[in-house]
Amino acid sequence: MSGTSKQPANNTKNRIARRRFLQVAGGAVAGSLAAPAILRAQNKVEGTVFVESWGGSYAEAVKTFILEPFKKETGVDYKHSFFGNNSELLAKLKAGGSRIDMTFMSDSYILRGVQAGVLHPIRTENVPNYELMFDKFRQPPYDPGPEVYCCGYFYGDTAIAYNEDLVSPVPDSWEVMWDPKYKGRVVAFGSGSGPIYLGALITGQNINDIKDLGAIEDRLLKLKPNLLKWWTGGAENTELFATGEAWVGDFWRGRVNNLRKEGHPIGYVQPKEGTAGWVDTMAIPSTAENRVAAEALIDFALRPEVQKNFVLNGITYAPTNSKIELAADQSALLGASPEILSRITFVDPIYNLKHIDAWTELVNKIKA
Repeated sequence: MSGTSKQPANNTKNRIARRRFLQVAGGAVAGSLAAPAILRAQNKVEGTVFVESWGGSYAEAVKTFILEPFKKETGVDYKHSFFGNNSELLAKLKAGGSRIDMTFMSDSYILRGVQAGVLHPIRTENVPNYELMFDKFRQPPYDPGPEVYCCGYFYGDTAIAYNEDLVSPVPDSWEVMWDPKYKGRVVAFGSGSGPIYLGALITGQNINDIKDLGAIEDRLLKLKPNLLKWWTGGAENTELFATGEAWVGDFWRGRVNNLRKEGHPIGYVQPKEGTAGWVDTMAIPSTAENRVAAEALIDFALRPEVQKNFVLNGITYAPTNSKIELAADQSALLGASPEILSRITFVDPIYNLKHIDAWTELVNKIKA
């Protein structure tokens, strides 16, 4: 991934001026800003911002660590609604008719959203904290430029979640999901390309260079007798593990961390075959009516202190901000250590889109 910033060199002064103007820390425009009154009026951060996110603990973290502090500091109110998964969100954006000023969206869906024309470019001169992100999250494959359509917020992988009281020994391979002793207690991510990535990993294939779909189909069909459910949303799978219905399956680190905080005996482990990685981002749909407030909200969320609080105390995943310092135990909790990162293969969205029709057909066949 290129670390090159998308902002032209001659925009530096503009970014600095806009930073002074939109700085939410004081909640007011700097009085010394030498700009026409009409410009100040057009860029005033006010009104209500309409935000969508995943539900459950994710939504609670967004409200607690981003939306409420933003409202307290700026006076900008918010309306917070939820979606179940990326496919549902993208379909909603394509259908139109629903106002959304800012949304969370996973990496490969950003590329699809850009291609579908349902996202606004983000004016990064209004989001100065964009420049604090690690290079790999500025101009990544899912948002290759020249315009910026998203800001990566945190990253993670999909690995094995298991009930520590009911699954023994501690699993170290995806093969645990095929173990007949867990028949009817296995869950697997059934949305998008999730089943394909699981099938690729269990058959020793690179998720970004799949050679044998037949082998994937065979393994996934053999998984069906063990399945309790194909899950499609984080809140749904959280409930399955929390109630004890699910004993083992693929899931996300942050959701498992939250289950553990609530006292549930759910462990999380990266299998030896590796894991598929992803990045969650913030984007502005084309339905946005308060684009300025949406950009101010994104910039606020990207502040080092805000983002660190969000990832440590809310959704525990690895942050994209290069200015956040983490202790060793914090890195392990968030999955931000070099060892964990070395076993993650991040999805190539361009490769994904090239093959998505064939993969969707196969997934539908398997799930039928």
